[in-house]
Order: sequence, then C-alpha cells, then structure tokens
Amino acid sequence: MTPEDFLSSSAWIVRMKTYFKLMDVNGDGVLSLSDYETIADRFVKLQGNSSNYEVIRTLFHDLFQYIIAGGGAVDANTMIGEEEFITNAAKAVTVIESSLEVGRQKNEVFFDLIDTDHSGQISREEYRKYLAIYSGEDQPERADKAFNSLDTDGNGSITRAEFIEGHMGYWFTLPRDQTDGPLPYGSLIDA
Repeated sequence: MTPEDFLSSSAWIVRMKTYFKLMDVNGDGVLSLSDYETIADRFVKLQGNSSNYEVIRTLFHDLFQYIIAGGGAVDANTMIGEEEFITNAAKAVTVIESSLEVGRQKNEVFFDLIDTDHSGQISREEYRKYLAIYSGEDQPERADKAFNSLDTDGNGSITRAEFIEGHMGYWFTLPRDQTDGPLPYGSLIDA
C-alpha cells in the first residue's frame, strides 16, 4: 500500500487523530519531544526502577523522530501538528510495512514494559496503568474498551500475540469503518 491509500481512508485518519490526541500529553495541540520524554519518564516510573531508563527514553525518542517527525532531526523545538503527523504516519507505515518485523519488534518491547509482573500476559489492571501513562490519569472506560478489543479470545488477559497483532492491525491495516479492527488506545475520537 501507499501513503495515499492510508490518507484516503477516513477511518484510518480517525485512528491517527485518536493517537495524536492521546500522545499530546500537555494538550497544546502539537506533538513534541517533550510529550514523548514525559511518556518515557512515566514508563520508567511504572517499571518501579530506573534500570531500563535509557532503553525507554531511546525508544520514545526514536518513535518521535521516525514516526511522528518523519525521520528528520528533532530537538526541543520540534513541534508536529496533527496534519503533519498524519502524513508522516502514512509514510512511516508504508515504509515499515515492507519490513513489518521492525513494528513487531517495537511492540515486543512495549509488551514487556506493560507486563510489569512478567507473567507473559497483560492483565486488565496492567493495561489500565499503561493507558494512564499517556493521559496522565486513570480512564477505566477507555482502558476497558481497549483491553476488550485486544483480548480476542476473551480469557481476561492479553497474550503477546494478541497485543502485537492488535497494535499492528491498528496502524498497518485499512479499516472498513471506525468499528473495524482493534482499538488499543480505546474509543476513537469523533472526527
């Protein structure tokens, strides 16, 4: 698929707008390196120790640089608006699509960060804490909807495969409509 395929899908665009709004932690209408550093710091706090601090900060810096900012150099002054983000995301998923392994590897890391008890599965409570990292507050209804969309076998936990496939599906597939597919970040925003 091409970036234009993604950009012509209103349902995919709503997915991206949902992600954008969630990641704009300070609510200023742009995504910045500061937003991603704040999220990285919250992940470190969730882990309960700072041994993975550099790995987590690097992960979020790379996400910001290569997905959000389109691969260019970034610094504290880099501000990415919603439309620019959507364009950059469409380009990124088509580049990454040719090497889906990169996306899978990133999601493997996220799974391990969220699975704080190292059980090999993500509980509802772990997923709530994960989504609270982005918003800065517990949003049980959003988290439950997200959790249920990923727990495809309905057994009350998210396996590594369910997590990876759900997140990959959110980014790399063209939904038929806004109800099609997983919602790992909860309910979609109103377009």
